Amino acid sequence: MPDMQATHQRVTVPPEASHFWRDGRRRRTYHLSWSLGKSAMDLARYLLLENPLTLWILLGIAAVVAGLAWMRTGSRRAARAALGCLAAGVLVGVLAWAVETDRERLLRTLDTMAKAVDRGDAEALIECISPEYRSGPSDKAALAAIVRLGLQRVRATAETPVIRQRDREACVTQAYTFRPAPGARPVPAEFERVTWEGAFAPDPDGEWRLRAVAATQPLHMTPEEAARHLPKAQL
Repeated sequence: MPDMQATHQRVTVPPEASHFWRDGRRRRTYHLSWSLGKSAMDLARYLLLENPLTLWILLGIAAVVAGLAWMRTGSRRAARAALGCLAAGVLVGVLAWAVETDRERLLRTLDTMAKAVDRGDAEALIECISPEYRSGPSDKAALAAIVRLGLQRVRATAETPVIRQRDREACVTQAYTFRPAPGARPVPAEFERVTWEGAFAPDPDGEWRLRAVAATQPLHMTPEEAARHLPKAQL
């Protein structure tokens, strides 16, 4: 492996190049400010829409504290603070109920896929594949044929997915533990647990669906290559 140890040396910058350095610092500062702003928006969206329980707990504590202060002192400010916290809690609940985020749509798709492979429902799994699916030479029709064949031979239990989402795209890594379908031979031991990595994006109807997929563990495989390792149909 190449030596990754950092080296340090003195660099002399000519005066005519100094404006590039200044521009670079401005660009880095702008990028950092944009990243921090985006992170703050992501956190606010997560707390407001995807995990409001944290906000409810904080608002509840604040309401109790303000309520106790009002009871002890009779302060109108404390009373208004308590009522404000209660109203904010109601508003957070309404927003969380009314707005469905991209992450929630993606999680719903992943849950549908996990239930489909567990019970052998090929058509439900195929519905989660985008018409825009492209992975190597395959399209949705080719993958659908593999899904139908595969769920005649195996069932699988999905583990908790790892999601890396950026804007309107997501990369999902998820391991599945495979077992034979009724009437099929045992799954080869080396393929009892397979990790898949899939690319997801929303279709025009707003639903997040699979755009590409490949196995990463124990081998790097396309769905076509993985299908060659399916157990035989009958004992």
